[in-house]
Amino acid sequence: MKVILRNLDKMGRITIPSDWRKNWGERVIMVKISDKEILIRPLRKRLKLSDLFDAIEIEVEDFSDVHKVRGTLYG
Repeated sequence: MKVILRNLDKMGRITIPSDWRKNWGERVIMVKISDKEILIRPLRKRLKLSDLFDAIEIEVEDFSDVHKVRGTLYG
C-alpha cells in the first residue's frame, strides 16, 4: 500500500496522483465515504458510467424534490 499526504484546496477537493489515474484509464471508480475515511477504487469490471443507467429502480413520483430522491436512494 502506498500512502500519500495531500492538502485540501480552497474548495475542499483533493487531487488524485496522475500515475494512479493513468493506471485506471477510463474506468469507473467507486467512492465509499464513512465517518473517518474515504476509499477510492476502480470497479473491477471495465464499463462506462452510462452502463449503470437504470441499474437501480426507485419509486419517486416527483424528481424535482432532490431530498426525497436522496431519501429514496439512500434510505
